[in-house]
Amino acid sequence: MDKESMLNIMNMVKEGTVTPEEAVELINALSGSEKAEERKSKGHVWSKKLVIRVTPKNQKGEKANIAIPLAFAGNFLKKFINDKDMDVNMDDLMNGMNIQVDAENEIVDIHIEE
Repeated sequence: MDKESMLNIMNMVKEGTVTPEEAVELINALSGSEKAEERKSKGHVWSKKLVIRVTPKNQKGEKANIAIPLAFAGNFLKKFINDKDMDVNMDDLMNGMNIQVDAENEIVDIHIEE
């Protein structure tokens, strides 16, 4: 995992976007992404990534920008959505729809990309 990804995760913990336990899951998932790249040819789930971008409404730039191999993202995504109390249709997301949630202080963009 690169330094920028690690700093993004640490900032997410600092800002309260994720708990320390969720940060460990993210770090483990991202650390395993090199292995996932090797397994890409075994199936489409290894070639896709769940992307979550959190942008504060009152600041420029992104609060968080995370890409997790889709094979590792299921439980994290469910917990993230529940913790943020967001109404997200998982079927729409899995079918390629870009989900954008306009929360009180931030905009959360969730999508899957190759």
